[in-house]
Amino acid sequence: MDTVNWLLVGAGDIAGRRVGPALTEVEHSRLVAVCDLDGERAQALAEKLGAEKVYTDYATALWQSGADAVYIATPQSTHIELSLQALAAGKHLLCEKPLGLGGAECMRLLQAARLSDRTTSCSNYRRLSEQYKLTEAMLRRGEIGKLTGGWILYSTPFYNPGKAPISRALGMSRIKELGFYLIDIVHNFLGMPSSVVALAGTIHQAVMNDVEELATVVLKFPGGELCTIMFDCTAPGTRHELELFGTEGRIQWPQWPPHGNGPVVKITPRGTEEVPAETDSNWHLPMVQDYVDALRSGREPVCTLESATKTEFITDAIFRSLDGGRVEPVLWEEPA
Repeated sequence: MDTVNWLLVGAGDIAGRRVGPALTEVEHSRLVAVCDLDGERAQALAEKLGAEKVYTDYATALWQSGADAVYIATPQSTHIELSLQALAAGKHLLCEKPLGLGGAECMRLLQAARLSDRTTSCSNYRRLSEQYKLTEAMLRRGEIGKLTGGWILYSTPFYNPGKAPISRALGMSRIKELGFYLIDIVHNFLGMPSSVVALAGTIHQAVMNDVEELATVVLKFPGGELCTIMFDCTAPGTRHELELFGTEGRIQWPQWPPHGNGPVVKITPRGTEEVPAETDSNWHLPMVQDYVDALRSGREPVCTLESATKTEFITDAIFRSLDGGRVEPVLWEEPA
């Protein structure tokens, strides 16, 4: 396949700002159709991006668009069913995060994907950032020794551009939406945690319903490693930071894309080294390029459905801990 022809499903905020432009700008990629229940919105985005076909019916779009691959950019409560339909229609698949509303439904999609020969992925563009790739290489080379844990801070103002109901049942939890990236990165660095404990609070209860604004999550790993993730969604500004601990040093991300670009700071007994790490301003672009390259070459994309499904099982355990007030096991089992 020389060029991947895309059907973009969903014409909302993320599709217009980052996904759509990435599908049209990366090499060997062409956006041929846009589908959205709102025909006017779909038409406007198609015209902006140069797509020739517009649909309001998803089944018709799968059948008639001529697309090779589908990018699902709809609300997360619809991701699994739309993704399953794409696979059933023989399409390759890239789905926005979070993958679904829980581990069980995501496992249905993962098993369907493993039974197909289609290339599948779930968006985690931070794993294609230069910070992540540089850190991954440092860890692989053992530059801070054995990884023993770390902490992550995600501090941000309230954000809800789609004005959707803010309910955990609809997947609008801050831990699920914003935490997806953090949890996914942590288990790719440290492996699957064995248990979690979490506490959360809600300041503006009339607005947030049952969704947390402040949360602290501690992940424990089989080797005794610990990682803490802290959420603050009441902040006047944005602050993203990460630090990883090793037996021979530390790695820090004092400014974390997408809200800052680099650097990676390595601190060891030999001194402090700061390495620039700049990522494209459209954070989806490197991820889409990796997916297109993977599809054309037959390899697996960096951002896998299995990784996203593991993230959902960890998130399930976090919510059980929030609701029950106790340490909860992560119930992940390798699918047959």
